Amino acid sequence: MLGSHRSRAHRTRWCFDSDPARLLERLRSDNSGGDVHLVGGPSTIETFRALDAVDKLELVVLPFMVGAGMRLTDSLASDTALSFESSRSLPGGSVEIVHSLRAWIPARDVAITERAASSPGLRA
Repeated sequence: MLGSHRSRAHRTRWCFDSDPARLLERLRSDNSGGDVHLVGGPSTIETFRALDAVDKLELVVLPFMVGAGMRLTDSLASDTALSFESSRSLPGGSVEIVHSLRAWIPARDVAITERAASSPGLRA
C-alpha cells in the first residue's frame, strides 16, 4: 500500500499503477512534492529503496514467534546506518520503532572527527 500524508480534513485517496516510479511521482505531485507514506513488506521496501525513495523505516514488532523468519530486505546492507528516532507501545503488546536511514560513517572516522574538534592542533 502506498499513500501520501494528508491532513485530517482531506479524505484518503488510493492510486494504483503497475510502474512503481510512476506511482511515486503521481503521489508526490498530488502532495505538492512532499513526503509519501509507504506501507508494505520486504518486496515493497526493495522496490522503493531501488528508487532511492526510502529515508525512514517505521517498524512494528508483534508479540509472537514465527520461527526463523525472513530478512526484512536485502537492500539494507550491513553498512546502512539507522538513526533511532522514537519508539512507542501499541495496543495488544506491539511496539513501533522508527529509524531514519543515513549514510554510513566508519567508527574510526567519527573518532578522528571528534578528536579533531576537541584538539586544535589535530587535523582529521
